[in-house]
Amino acid sequence: MSKANIRQIEAFNAVMKVGSVTKAAEMLFVSQPAVTKLLKLFEENCGFALFSRSTGRLVPTAEARQLYSETHKLLAGVARVQKIATSIRNLERGEVSLVAFPAISMQLIPRQVAALIKNREDVNCTLLTRTSTSIEDAMVTRSADFGFSLVPSDNPALKCEKFSELSMLCGLPSDHPLAEKKIISLKDLQNVPLIALGRDDLSFPIINFAFSRLGISMNPVAEVQMSEAACAMVSAGYGVTIVSSLASFGPFDKGIAFRPLLEPIKSTIWLVTPKFEELSKIAVELIETIRTAIIQHEERATSVPDGVSSAG
Repeated sequence: MSKANIRQIEAFNAVMKVGSVTKAAEMLFVSQPAVTKLLKLFEENCGFALFSRSTGRLVPTAEARQLYSETHKLLAGVARVQKIATSIRNLERGEVSLVAFPAISMQLIPRQVAALIKNREDVNCTLLTRTSTSIEDAMVTRSADFGFSLVPSDNPALKCEKFSELSMLCGLPSDHPLAEKKIISLKDLQNVPLIALGRDDLSFPIINFAFSRLGISMNPVAEVQMSEAACAMVSAGYGVTIVSSLASFGPFDKGIAFRPLLEPIKSTIWLVTPKFEELSKIAVELIETIRTAIIQHEERATSVPDGVSSAG
């Protein structure tokens, strides 16, 4: 005895619903003989009569009515699976989790996540903020599907690839004399009070080296842990700072002006993913959305009008 298949069950359910083979055929968009054949096969597979035909019309047997209560649930479940599959395919359903360093996870990523899922009620997202040195641990412990770090990982269980580059900008009080310039040289900052990111921050040695290469030194008057804190102090009128271009992404602060540097200082963003697992479609789309946002913001933040020099 062969097993009943979905098409046979669909034909049976349709006849039970509409009461005739003709109407069932119309409902299923198939011919009447096709429905009759499917019913016959289903009846043979069940091993008992499903309909009484003595009256010239199909009358369900008691066994058929009992069976229908189960086949109806089965097809409802199949329809639900198909609906879920369609939602996943159309990126309307799913879960995605990511971990990223603070500068990118405070404004840029949340805005891209919100734009991506605001009309997708069945998509859930988890965003973790960690220091770059802690992102590898978050990935290894499966806390996130992917991560963005300023430090490359050599863990054999992870894949690490260059994702994008970030430029450092100079942040100045809006009324600072240097704010008149469209581009700032590090030499302009030689004797200017500088709000520096802490010595444990990955950008500190990069910035320090850029000054040293010009034969000058920084003049730090304060050290803070986060670029948001540095920008807040600058906006209040105390000193200048050098921070990632990401610091200029987000709500406009009229107290601070950002300017590109004549001597470029860059850092690399690394995308960290599991080496032996495929990312979901929604994760891939989010990654590309973030990549595009970074590229567009970098272009805006570092653009200098043609013909403009450090003399402004």
